[in-house]
Amino acid sequence: MKRIIIALVLVGLLPAATHAQSVPSQVEQKIRQIYAQKYPDDFSMQKVLIDDQLESYRHMQRWRSEKGVTQTTFDTLKKTYVAKYPYDFSMQKVLVQDQCESYRFLQQYRSAEGIPQGTFDNIKRKYATKYPTDFSMQKVLIQDQVESYLKLNR
Repeated sequence: MKRIIIALVLVGLLPAATHAQSVPSQVEQKIRQIYAQKYPDDFSMQKVLIDDQLESYRHMQRWRSEKGVTQTTFDTLKKTYVAKYPYDFSMQKVLVQDQCESYRFLQQYRSAEGIPQGTFDNIKRKYATKYPTDFSMQKVLIQDQVESYLKLNR
């Protein structure tokens, strides 16, 4: 009976062990090199950052779509941040998440109380044109314009 339980536990752990090894060796070596150079005498910091980068790498590899974000938009965001931060997988993950959250926010943000609809639409259009793939920037600037409009028109 003990052998059966041990076998089941080991079989259950096998996918996790395989998953943990899914980072190509050249990628892992590059990550280790980066943090060994940045923190040569701080092994605890190296370990934390390397572990975070490896998990973020795996996350980015698995991440194929995002609810509420068009596939084209998601693919563009992911491609943009992978190119911009080629060995900073944690940064890629955080920025894509932020952009997706901002994108979803903007899809729902269709009016603001106290602002004429035409004015609101113009504000949104202006920043969508100026920053077509930077939804986080659009969100911040639109919210700032809405807040400023409301303060000026009290």
